[in-house]
Amino acid sequence: MVSADSNLLIVEDNQRFAEALAAEFRDRDYEVFIALNLDGIREFENTPIHFAIVDLRLRADNGMDAIPIIRSWSPRAKIVVLTGYGSIATAVQATKQGADSYLTKPVDIAMIENAFRSGDAAVAEDREDSLGPEYPSLARNEREYIEYVLAECDGNISEAARRLGLHRQSLQRKLRKHTPK
Repeated sequence: MVSADSNLLIVEDNQRFAEALAAEFRDRDYEVFIALNLDGIREFENTPIHFAIVDLRLRADNGMDAIPIIRSWSPRAKIVVLTGYGSIATAVQATKQGADSYLTKPVDIAMIENAFRSGDAAVAEDREDSLGPEYPSLARNEREYIEYVLAECDGNISEAARRLGLHRQSLQRKLRKHTPK
């Protein structure tokens, strides 16, 4: 059960999804605050945040930038990054920014709460048990490497394409494709 210290900040640009998450967590006795972008986070600077769910991709903002902002006024907050486009590179980057866990959508409330309680190691073990010893596909490994190089180039497509030995438009086409399994 949730303790008295259960303020939850949801940073999500999809208002419907944010409100659905908020309703689920309110049913679990969390006090929930919603920010739709980085400017919205600043409204809660004087509110102690114990938990945060941050979407990796916000419309005009990068969810990674929310992590240090939240840490600046709530250094002990448990921060979980959610993304529909998971990769090793962004998981590493989120951890370096100060996230406690990184989960790929779709995700259920129990997984998020488990991440709040246990951190990455327990979540990774749960997923491994449920998936079995499955190996990622070659396409998945390629995508993760491309995203790693792109992160190293601070999102600069032209520089990443140069480092990968690809034409810029070819790299953009690869990135537009859905993330492989």
